[in-house]
Amino acid sequence: MLKFKGNITSGLNRASEFMKKEIYFKQYQEKLGYIPYCGTLNITLTDDIHLDVNGKLKKDLKIIHGNSEYGDVFFLNAKITNPKNKMDKTGDILFPTKTVYTFNTLEFIADEKLREKMELDDDDSVLIELLI
Repeated sequence: MLKFKGNITSGLNRASEFMKKEIYFKQYQEKLGYIPYCGTLNITLTDDIHLDVNGKLKKDLKIIHGNSEYGDVFFLNAKITNPKNKMDKTGDILFPTKTVYTFNTLEFIADEKLREKMELDDDDSVLIELLI
């Protein structure tokens, strides 16, 4: 079981446009087992950790297939916890093959808007646990 810490950060507010693309939308529903909220919760890792999706984690990755214009999106099941109010939520961490983020920024999705549901603001600390 892998656990680590991060801080909430604002993104570019573009995830929803990609998540709504026809090539991805049906696959999200089928492969995640839920209809994700069209947006991601961005988390900057504070622990000195690198999630090596080409190494040890590769066998646990699941995939949403893209095309030549929109790349594949790998994902791992995970749980996020807000330590301030003890609220937690299961969802998935996305690892898009085409991204503007560095390796220390995670994109977390769930079936509802997590900022509101879990009472999170920028710079709030969260705990992430991979469910693999």
